[in-house]
Amino acid sequence: MSLCAAATVASFAAEPTDLDSLFRGKEYKPVLSASLRDSATNEASAVPGKATAKASKSDGYYMLQFESVADFDAAQRRRAQISASTGYAIQVVFDAPFYKLRGGGWANKKAAEDKARELSAYNITAFVVKVK
Repeated sequence: MSLCAAATVASFAAEPTDLDSLFRGKEYKPVLSASLRDSATNEASAVPGKATAKASKSDGYYMLQFESVADFDAAQRRRAQISASTGYAIQVVFDAPFYKLRGGGWANKKAAEDKARELSAYNITAFVVKVK
């Protein structure tokens, strides 16, 4: 190996690339604000007392549904993939004829919708379903 080729190989080995950081699990994740609702909702919640009482009120139990698939084995594979990308424990619920992949759990619909919007920034599609 020539001296020039050895120097080139050494320079590539010394500096990690963006692709190297992706393989180590250090991918870029944008910092999102606490609430992604429109400004009209944020202005309404700026009234002290009123927003906290409304936010703490439970109106059921909501989950995010990620997909519905017809094959059980495919549902299990997608469950592992979605769980790895979101960090949620994903449930596989059979509702004939589909296996529905659901995760998370919130006491109010607004919080679940905020999380669905946040996940959409990472190209993860989900919608809110009321379970109870």
